[in-house]
Amino acid sequence: MKRAGYAVLLLLAACRPDPGVSDYENRGPLNHSDGGTEPDPEVLPGPFPYQTGQRRLGVGFYEGGRSDDIPVDNTTTFVYLYENTVTMEPSDTRVEGRTADLLVHAGKAWLGFGVHWNTPRNLSTWKTLHVSLRSSDPGFASVKVGMNYLDTTDKSVQLDVEKYGYRNDGEWHHLAIPLADFTAGGLKLNVVSAPFVFIAGQGAAADKLLLDNLYFTAE
Repeated sequence: MKRAGYAVLLLLAACRPDPGVSDYENRGPLNHSDGGTEPDPEVLPGPFPYQTGQRRLGVGFYEGGRSDDIPVDNTTTFVYLYENTVTMEPSDTRVEGRTADLLVHAGKAWLGFGVHWNTPRNLSTWKTLHVSLRSSDPGFASVKVGMNYLDTTDKSVQLDVEKYGYRNDGEWHHLAIPLADFTAGGLKLNVVSAPFVFIAGQGAAADKLLLDNLYFTAE
């Protein structure tokens, strides 16, 4: 991932994540490779390594090769942690790059975070959202991945990832979600305001999930 910070967001409703006003007093690192005295970990190519000539878009949470990139810069692109329901920390247990992100449940009735853009973008040339997830904790037994779009107000379309192969069994699952499934739910790809939203249900404090390898492809 690109180095950036997290912003904590207070939401009125968990079902429709909305950036609102962010709180930058609560920052933490997104990219975890800062040099120092520790040896640089091996860079993993991921389950589907990038090949020159492919179209691949990174939007944060991806360290591999890509043709396009919209980094989390805390100026136009942000990661919002919704209502203090989750914290994130780096993990060496990864499938791609140098680190994955470990999501830690705050023990509330739900959990959520998202990558948000200040200005909506057109993703109509992209076809598939890819992400790798791993957990066996009860708080992540039910997981949804969403995208938001601007239509007078910010609206969200969320999909149950079990349909795409996720299992709460402690193994890595590499998901490929057609964007056509989001548009079937009403998403407008030409005005995307949040390319990735993650929602889980109630869980115990310290329930954990690993997230890695998030990108879009044109096929």
